[in-house]
Amino acid sequence: MFKVLVVDDDEELVSAVSELLDRNGYEPVSAFSGIEAIEKYSSYPDINVALVDLVMPMMDGFTLIDKLKEINKNIDVIIITGQGTVPTAVEAIKRGAKDFIIKPYDKVILLNKLELLRNTFELQSKVTKLKDILSEKLGFDSIITRSQTMKKVFEKASAAAKSDANIFIVGETGTGKGLLAKAIHINSDRKEEPFVSINCGAIPRELLESELFGHKKGSFTGAISDKTGLFASAGRGTVFLDEIGEMSKELQVRILNVLEDHKVRPVGETREYEVKARVIAATNRSISELKDKFLREDLFYRLAVIVIELPLLKERKEDIPLLNQYFIQKFNEKYKKNISGLTSDALETLSSYEFPGNIRELENLLEGIIAISSDKKSNINTKDINSHLLWKDNNESGHSILKLDKIEKQTLKQALRESKGNKSKAAKLLGISRDTLYRKIKQFGI
Repeated sequence: MFKVLVVDDDEELVSAVSELLDRNGYEPVSAFSGIEAIEKYSSYPDINVALVDLVMPMMDGFTLIDKLKEINKNIDVIIITGQGTVPTAVEAIKRGAKDFIIKPYDKVILLNKLELLRNTFELQSKVTKLKDILSEKLGFDSIITRSQTMKKVFEKASAAAKSDANIFIVGETGTGKGLLAKAIHINSDRKEEPFVSINCGAIPRELLESELFGHKKGSFTGAISDKTGLFASAGRGTVFLDEIGEMSKELQVRILNVLEDHKVRPVGETREYEVKARVIAATNRSISELKDKFLREDLFYRLAVIVIELPLLKERKEDIPLLNQYFIQKFNEKYKKNISGLTSDALETLSSYEFPGNIRELENLLEGIIAISSDKKSNINTKDINSHLLWKDNNESGHSILKLDKIEKQTLKQALRESKGNKSKAAKLLGISRDTLYRKIKQFGI
């Protein structure tokens, strides 16, 4: 229950306020002096709010605020005073009080102020719980692996998280670059600040600058109001620039300036604003290809203070059984099924498959199987897998091979299904630009 410390040398007032609070779902704790208030607070450290009389013998309300704040700087204080002057109120706020009310107090006003503080406290509690849950889900220890290669990746990422250095994550589509970036953020001292992410290939070039840096109203057609960019929104948090190789060279210059000067200037603005966020960038291209064709060399070296390379799924096949069980459990819950696992033949089939789409492909494959399976089905067999690998052919030696065009076509179809036909979302899922998506759709006649 929400506890309220009521402090006043007027016993009748303390009794009346305590009774009012008790009737309205609060737990009052009474004190008749500043010294007694500190003693009570020591006995009830979970007190949420203190109602403090300003004029009391031995210790006045201002001094009591200071003492309470020394014990817990986050405690909320409301001053009750008969001296309702503006200077008094200003001084109370300076000392850390949230608000003040004037004697004789109005019951409705008092309850409204307390209700506002209670709602804020409950909201903050929920946010804290969500952050704890998020931390558990995204911590390095919770990422599914038994691969020694991945464990070395986590060791490097964990050390990088403790620094303020820019980080560059390299890995093919579907290897988990975004998940690793979030894990780095959650395990850094910036975890209480926002993590903001943008896929540089999924947003039209003319809009990407505004998304990153913000804009002023009227700075271009369609700018009907001021917009805060991602760098400003991140505060002291983390900005994740996914597929940065898709960004235009002109915009790369602006990113370079941000990294060098730690300032941004919104589109149409004349002033610059300080940037405190840390940058994590990622690409699905090789470093050599990135440096030769897609990224300015000076920007690459600014970003690649720490480089983390993620292995392909085919290079960590010992993780496939663990990932299978994780995804089966996930999609059992989503589709209300009761599949216990894979047959030994099915597991062998998956283990011998190359997975060009990496973990994302494995996830999509299992979701497709489970989504249309009967409620009585208990295991996934080789037939299930083969029926969902629609692009699979057999060569003369009997081994499964995949034709690249069929892989692309099937992956495009899957992305469009998941995004319910929204091409911008589909492009974001695939980590490609909308122009590339449209070209592929036309190429394959989808």
